[in-house]
Amino acid sequence: MNDKPMSSSLANRINTTGSMGGLLCLFVIACVEFQRLWPSGTSLIYLVVSLPLLLIWIAHQAGWTVAERNIGLAVDIAIYVLLIASLGIRFGASQTTSELASTLLFWAPLVAAWWAWRYQNFPLRLWLLLGAFFVVLTWQLASDHERLDEHLILSLVIALVVRYAARSAPPNINASMTLRDPVTGLPSPECFEAELAHVSAISDRYRLPLSLIGCRIALPESDHLPADQLNQCTEAITNRLRTSDTACQWDRSTFMILLPNTPEPSASKLANGIREAFEHFNFGQNFRLTVHIATVQHESGEDPMSTVSTLENKLAKASE
Repeated sequence: MNDKPMSSSLANRINTTGSMGGLLCLFVIACVEFQRLWPSGTSLIYLVVSLPLLLIWIAHQAGWTVAERNIGLAVDIAIYVLLIASLGIRFGASQTTSELASTLLFWAPLVAAWWAWRYQNFPLRLWLLLGAFFVVLTWQLASDHERLDEHLILSLVIALVVRYAARSAPPNINASMTLRDPVTGLPSPECFEAELAHVSAISDRYRLPLSLIGCRIALPESDHLPADQLNQCTEAITNRLRTSDTACQWDRSTFMILLPNTPEPSASKLANGIREAFEHFNFGQNFRLTVHIATVQHESGEDPMSTVSTLENKLAKASE
């Protein structure tokens, strides 16, 4: 099982969830302002904005992928429409200010937070959008006592906080730990190390035996096992393990097996069973499969990776 499609899918779900949160927040604000200003002409502007947002939300619930891909764009367009409409009210009615512009200034911190999240990887675009937003509002409200400076400072602080939080999070889901080997389906070496650290801590605390088995297939330097033969070796190992045991393909020719609550004599018996299974493999007349197996028992208080190093040294000596 390949973890990369899984990571990409998780990233898409996170982006969709964040965009949907922004859409619902703007929809609620537009509905509240529509109700507050009804039946003025400004309330109709909020109605025009809220209806498309509602349709996009319904399309998203229906599973339309086109809606999921354009949620963020819809929120941006709604903000632009409100901003442009505020200009139209200001100059079309020859008023010194407009209720719509004052409301936009009140919600400016939320707009800053939205753009800081949406354009976290495009800082120039983020600051251009925020700059244009406040230039338009200042143009309309400069003559009023709206305390533009306080709204501006608060919005910038929120944008910086959101941007810092986004950058402090794990930057790339695709760069996270691989969970499974794409060919064998076994846990990756990273997962094996994490499980080893966990099991060894339990073993040290409760004085339980813990053993490792190393299985190295001796191959010519330029050769490797095809996927079907590699999976046959994998099955020979996993079919003999308990649910509490963990096996992984440590490198191109080596398998590691973690056996919790198992002394080394019991691990040796299991290793002999795996060796016997490999001896019955027939990969062709021109292919000779040589397998070296070693076991080691974890010592209480020992670094888990030191146990792995001891096992690798045993395998190296067996391969000589």
